[in-house]
Amino acid sequence: MKAESGNHRHTLLVVDDEAANLQKLRRTFLGEYRVQEAAGGRKALEILKEHSVKAIITDQRMQGMSGVELLKRALKVQPDAVRIILTGYTEVEDLMDAINEGHVHRYITKPWDPFTLQQSVKQEIRHRELQQENSRLGIQLKEANRQLQRENRELRQEVERLQDPGSEFIFESIEMKQLLELVDRVVETDSTVLIQGETGTGKELMARYIHQHSGRREEPFIPVNCGAISADLVVSAFFGHRRGSFTGATSDSKGFFGQAHKGTIFLDEIGDAPLDLQVKLLRVLQEGEILPVGETRARLIDVRVVASTNRRLDDMVDEGGFRQDLFFRLNVFSVTLPPLRARPADIEVLARHFLAIACSRLGKSDVELADTTLDLLRSYSWPGNVRELENEMERVAILYQADPEISPSHLAERIRYSRIRSDREDHALKDQLATLERRLILEALAAHGNNKSQAAKTLGITRQTIISKLKLYQDR
Repeated sequence: MKAESGNHRHTLLVVDDEAANLQKLRRTFLGEYRVQEAAGGRKALEILKEHSVKAIITDQRMQGMSGVELLKRALKVQPDAVRIILTGYTEVEDLMDAINEGHVHRYITKPWDPFTLQQSVKQEIRHRELQQENSRLGIQLKEANRQLQRENRELRQEVERLQDPGSEFIFESIEMKQLLELVDRVVETDSTVLIQGETGTGKELMARYIHQHSGRREEPFIPVNCGAISADLVVSAFFGHRRGSFTGATSDSKGFFGQAHKGTIFLDEIGDAPLDLQVKLLRVLQEGEILPVGETRARLIDVRVVASTNRRLDDMVDEGGFRQDLFFRLNVFSVTLPPLRARPADIEVLARHFLAIACSRLGKSDVELADTTLDLLRSYSWPGNVRELENEMERVAILYQADPEISPSHLAERIRYSRIRSDREDHALKDQLATLERRLILEALAAHGNNKSQAAKTLGITRQTIISKLKLYQDR
């Protein structure tokens, strides 16, 4: 297709199978535009293949090919051209489908006035130019945002490389000591690691620990939430794309795996990955290669994979929600982070650590936790695990003013009253057991004619126990 040169005015294509109408159209626009003319649809398509035009103005009723059919075909040849159709009043309803489907931008009824037609064409050209400019600016903005996100991620990774690799693992429990001793056996390998545990137990922290203690510590660590990416972007997001491979792809993209080349990719909550992504992840683990969108040849990739889940993947396999072959590939080396309630020895040291960090961030002086406060923290079940404890300590740091120490009154109600609820539940259970015990003893005595020896034998207790219990019932 040859672009017009030597003239800065737009080129229009006018189409009509009647010579008089075609001449009138040419005279209407010749003063302001370069005009190409075609006496029918087939000639118009030939011109469109050879010349770039800004707008197409065509009659609807023509021999051989209607105006709507011409504009539908023109859309494939020059999709950015303005498409205007000239029609009679009786034909307007027939055009509505074409307009709604985007084949026609505007219709003008006959008989048309030259000045009105000129203004309509100018307006439509300007409207399309503004749409295209907005689209271009939108794409540039999206690309700028993506670039900013990449730079932020790279800056965060650089900060992490400067930090003490193990400084954020705070613990005193034997459970965590044994767990880290186990993990230390795999950090220097390139084996895939599956980290399991409840939400808030520190699975991403463990993934970073593995990366920072590995031979890849100087390379990128790329965390990815497998369930947070829309289905239509997932392939491009994970495996990259070439410029122009789809609408909006204004530059090449490495994707998460490309960014993690030579380093570690952390697939957070792998159980949320859709099945089509699972298939592609399996290929990466098996073959060590990725296929970016728009490319025909796979690229070799060198990435250490660490995955995490708060779900039972084996149960998901049985239910058909997770591929068994991918599960086996991920489950090469598996560790399970215990919930905070299972390692109470860590609660105090973690609470002090998080409180000190929060006070420093808020510009407040350090403050101690009262013994009664620590007792409440230890007795609470922490369903949100370490993350919940960290959030609670930040809340406490915000609330305290010039208090000498953090008292129970600073804690959230769910923590302050958790022990009371637990004690009430214990008392209720004891009352229920006592009632059941009394009923069983009395029923056994009635069944054996009040013979204590026979009743005791039936219940599997001693005769003296029955005598003691009966005395207790009488005293009450």
